[in-house]
Amino acid sequence: MTDLRTRVEDDRGLLKKIELFIPGFKGYRKREDLRAADSLLRQQLARRMGEINKKFENCREELTRALELALISDMGDVLKLSRQIENKIRHTEQGYSGVSADIRIKEEELNKMYEWDLSLLQTIESIGKTADELNSSIIISDGTAGQKMKDIKKALKDFNLIFDKRISIITGLEVS
Repeated sequence: MTDLRTRVEDDRGLLKKIELFIPGFKGYRKREDLRAADSLLRQQLARRMGEINKKFENCREELTRALELALISDMGDVLKLSRQIENKIRHTEQGYSGVSADIRIKEEELNKMYEWDLSLLQTIESIGKTADELNSSIIISDGTAGQKMKDIKKALKDFNLIFDKRISIITGLEVS
């Protein structure tokens, strides 16, 4: 995957390049570019999560065809949680800190946030792979669909907790 931070820097227009030479504005410009890169990355993560949601919808349809009524409700819970995560990724905070904010988010912390969000891609890909396995399990009726759904639900809940902690951990505010 392309490092979007470099792409955002390369695509700066003339005005943004001039801003880099104004005293006191250079840091602001760099932080804004990092926020933009992280926002683009999160949009890609949300899109991938949306693709996984389509896989979960297919699983629910397969369960309906197989008349696995006991599992349809569980699949609905998985799909609901997955959609919530997709929306959370898409609309979460970008790490802004105002002029007189209690806590300032610095450039290195914004870089950490980008790296953190990038690492979440592996988790999303893993969930997608498990969704494929679940679909196969439902189609061949091997009896493992219920356990796979439990595994997916746990992975989604873990992902949700990790994502919720991103700002506090990156800024060093996480209380142990």
